[in-house]
Amino acid sequence: MLEFTIKDYKIKLSFSFFAVLAVLFFIGDNFAVITALLCCFMHEFGHMLMMHRFSVPINEIMLYGGGIKLVSETDRLYDKKSEIYVLLAGAGVNMLCFFIFKGLLTQLAYTSLILGLFNLLPFKYFDGGRVLKLIFEDSVSVSMNAAYKVIRSVLILVTICVIIMIIYKGIANISLIITLIYIVISEILL
Repeated sequence: MLEFTIKDYKIKLSFSFFAVLAVLFFIGDNFAVITALLCCFMHEFGHMLMMHRFSVPINEIMLYGGGIKLVSETDRLYDKKSEIYVLLAGAGVNMLCFFIFKGLLTQLAYTSLILGLFNLLPFKYFDGGRVLKLIFEDSVSVSMNAAYKVIRSVLILVTICVIIMIIYKGIANISLIITLIYIVISEILL
């Protein structure tokens, strides 16, 4: 793992980050990979702006095979409403970039839109899933906990159906299929 510091930010670059990039550059369109990476950086910049707004320190920025992770001293330095704003800020920046660039840089605009929408999906490790968990976490009522479990179960089933459909129709690339399978496995096992 490579580590260095820029200003007050400790930057960590994992081997898996470089491995995933190498595979993507090997099997994909280099411009598309660079565009997706730029959209990921814009997404995380949205989180960073909102964290700065709520005075949440960022101790490190880790780039790894699964994406980019902002690490703070503790997970909960602010109230639930502020945390929801921070979680939604990444997708918000992606949506803003879509509207800014849709007439000029079409691939950047639509990649940003897809990334923002993808991160809003209510899976555990995505921003949308973390927002959903925050909304339901203080719920003591059995019906609210049941609603949370039903939403998650329906989402897993829909994702499995989407995987089957895209494999059957042959409309998706291998990285999307692997990503969706990984999401389902992590939702069921973790």
